[in-house]
Amino acid sequence: MGPAELTLGDASLITATFLFTDIEGSTNLWETESQAMRIALQRHNTLLSAAIERHHGYVFKTVGDAFCVTFDDAAEALHAACQIQASLAAARWPTKSALRVRIALHTGPAYLSAGDYFGTTVNRCARLLAVTLGGQTLLTSPTEALVRESLPADTSLRDTGMLRLRDLPHPVHVFQLIHPGLSPRLCELGDTAGGHKLTAEPMARFRPVDLYEVPTLPAIVVQALKVLQNPNSDARAVERVIVNDPAISAKILRVANSAFFGFSRRISTIAEAVRVLGFTNVQGMIFSVGAFDAFRTERLNLTEFWKHSIATATAARFLSPQVECSADEAFMAGILHDIGKLIFAIQAEPAYHQVLELRRGATPISSLEAEQTLFEFTHPEVGEMVAERWDLPARYVAAIAHHHDPQAAGDERAFCALIGLADQAAHVALGGQTLPTEDAERAALLEILALPWQHWDRCLQHLQEAHADIDGFVGAIR
Repeated sequence: MGPAELTLGDASLITATFLFTDIEGSTNLWETESQAMRIALQRHNTLLSAAIERHHGYVFKTVGDAFCVTFDDAAEALHAACQIQASLAAARWPTKSALRVRIALHTGPAYLSAGDYFGTTVNRCARLLAVTLGGQTLLTSPTEALVRESLPADTSLRDTGMLRLRDLPHPVHVFQLIHPGLSPRLCELGDTAGGHKLTAEPMARFRPVDLYEVPTLPAIVVQALKVLQNPNSDARAVERVIVNDPAISAKILRVANSAFFGFSRRISTIAEAVRVLGFTNVQGMIFSVGAFDAFRTERLNLTEFWKHSIATATAARFLSPQVECSADEAFMAGILHDIGKLIFAIQAEPAYHQVLELRRGATPISSLEAEQTLFEFTHPEVGEMVAERWDLPARYVAAIAHHHDPQAAGDERAFCALIGLADQAAHVALGGQTLPTEDAERAALLEILALPWQHWDRCLQHLQEAHADIDGFVGAIR
């Protein structure tokens, strides 16, 4: 196996693409055509093994007629799935009807121990397989993001939307492999007794496909973020990208010289800003400037959104030394944590007004409850999908997805709890109304981080003292 490994006791944590298969209706075939099924299964095993071997997969387990396979390369996994479906369709079968195999693919971290794999990634792949029809190949958005530029010839991916799968706390964004010879009737999800498709029709026009219509960040910003994430880049390399857009350059320098960073001397160049403020702080500035320009609405004033985001980043940076976390990473995650709300505001603007009203009403409810009521989606779920499509670092994706439920964040549990606590501090410090459920959540976050309540009080005081500086940061990016 090629993935990088991190030893954890007797297990290793790896990241791989999982491909699970099984034969639709195999129990009935064994009961009614046992002799023919014995021959058919041998042929099935030969065809699957050939496709998996050709594309460098590793079969780590078989259960009856089901194959459980890992791939280092997601594109190879998808090519293997395509070859399996094509070879099965072309084969002659001794059974009365052709064998139909369902295939599910999902990419993510999993624990390897004694030759078997465990963890949430494995569970998601298995749950997705359970709602796949024979002849279908379904894959999740993490896999789709890795394969969209290297699809097998004459194939495409169809966005089937969000799917809630049994026992999983969050819906999964699912795509289907469309290939020559696929029956039109197989272009729908199968039995959804263990999961159901979300339509988000009740109040909002927001649909999963709207993610593709989200305004993209300016090309200069995307390029600069990639340079900033490259460990081999220097300050001059960042400057060479940014200076191509004088307007963005001017805004970044305006932010760098604002009271928020509090430098006594003037910063006059982008390279100097990078050297003085650090790569991650400049990354946060560039994202804020680019996103403020790209994401605008006619009816909603997003100034409060950006104040909350910068306040959360400020709180996360203040708390980070107490939990031995990178202050720069905490700051960037704080800026990004509510990106899903920004997508809601842009893509479902009229309905999102109602989320804000429910949040502020006489009997207020949390933003998560309001979003669930109106959209069937929540901002962490939407933010996670967009962050994956933007190829943001995994740690930031986790903070976006799990700042309200860090227990689900695995190895990033403490980091997500830090962002969650900073989020609550920003909400309270900026005058938000506290709900009883949020008080309980706050206590749980402090417990995860092993922080006493004094740190919460000090954080609120820090935000109150920084209020004018936060306003200055937001004013500089406008």
